[in-house]
Amino acid sequence: MFRLRTLLAGALALALFGCSSTEPAAESTSDAASETSITVTDSHGHEVTLDQPAERAVFLVENAMLSYLAVGGGPTVVGTGQIWQPTFKEDFLNAAVPGFTDLPVVASMEGGGYDLELLVELDPDLVVAWATDADDAGVAAIEETLGVPVYSVFLTSRDDLAELTVNMGILLDAEERANEVNDIATELLNRIEAATADIAEKPSVYWMWGDVYGTAGTESSVNDVIESAGGVNAIAEWADEERTQEHPIVSLETLHVLAPDVIYLWFNDELDPADILEGKTVGDFDFSTWADLPAVVNGQVFELDDPFAFDLMAAHMPIGVLKIASDINPAAFADWDLAAEQDALFTALYGLHYPSYEVAE
Repeated sequence: MFRLRTLLAGALALALFGCSSTEPAAESTSDAASETSITVTDSHGHEVTLDQPAERAVFLVENAMLSYLAVGGGPTVVGTGQIWQPTFKEDFLNAAVPGFTDLPVVASMEGGGYDLELLVELDPDLVVAWATDADDAGVAAIEETLGVPVYSVFLTSRDDLAELTVNMGILLDAEERANEVNDIATELLNRIEAATADIAEKPSVYWMWGDVYGTAGTESSVNDVIESAGGVNAIAEWADEERTQEHPIVSLETLHVLAPDVIYLWFNDELDPADILEGKTVGDFDFSTWADLPAVVNGQVFELDDPFAFDLMAAHMPIGVLKIASDINPAAFADWDLAAEQDALFTALYGLHYPSYEVAE
C-alpha cells in the first residue's frame, strides 16, 4: 500500500510543477523479479510480469474475469469495473465470488475513466483491463502512475479467448486447470460443429450489434461463432474491404444486397426480433424497409436475449454458439437439450449448477 501511495504522490507532484525527474529509473521488473516470477504476453504484445502468482486482482473487463474465475481465481478478486446489465449476472457472481456485489468499483461506464486513488487503496498486484489499442491511455495511467502490472485484453477470435484463459491460469500458477477449461469448451464446440458438418446449404447470417447497421466482420470473434454454429457470415459477400474489420458499418442498401437468410441480434433491451418482423419504427430505425429481406420474409430473426448466459467472449462461450446453432439450424439440434448442456458446462467450468448457481457436488 505504501509503495503505491508514494508513487501516486510523486506523479501528482511532477504534474503540478511541470518538471521532469532526473533521478535514475526505478529498478526494472526484469531486474527485480525473482526466480519465481511469472511473465505472460497480453493481447497487444506487452509482457506482464508478476513476482509471484496473483493474490490481489482488479478486473475492469468482465469477460476476462469469467475466464479467471473458471481457472480458480475467485478468492483473489478484490475490485471490479461497473458491471453491465447486472440483473443477469449478480446471482452468478455472488455465488462464484461470495460478496461480489460489495467489492469496490474502480471504473464507471458513464465516466469512462479509472479511479486511481481507489486502486491505490486496493493495492492490487494485477489489473486486467479492456484496451482496443496498445497505447490505451487508461492502461498507461495505471502502469506508469501506480506501478501496477496491467494485462490488456482485446479479443478478435476464439483463439484469442483460449490464449487469454491460459494466461489467466499462468498468472495464478494454474496453467493445468486453464488447459482443462479450454479442453472443456473445445469438446462442446467440436460436437456442435460435427452436428452441422453435413449441412449442404448453410444459412447466411447478418449479425446485428446495438447500432443496428454495425455488424461482425470476417476477422472477428463473432465470425468464428457464426461459422461454428453452422452459418456463413453474410458480410463476407460485401465487396468493401471494411468487411474484415471487427465492427464494420453497412448501409440499408448494402443489407439488401447481402440479403441474409438470418438476422441475429446481440442482446438489445430496446429492440426485439418482433419489432423487425413486424416492420415497426424503433427510435430512428424504420424496419418496414427491411420487409423484403429473406430473413424477415421467412421469420428468421433471433436474439441472444441473455447477455450473461450467452456471453460470446467468456469461458462458457460454447453455450452461446449452441443457442445460435439451434436457432439457425433447428433440424440439426432437434434432439439437443440446451438447458442440460448449459448446466453441464457451468458445473465443469465454475463448479456451479445453472441456473440455480448452487455449488456442484
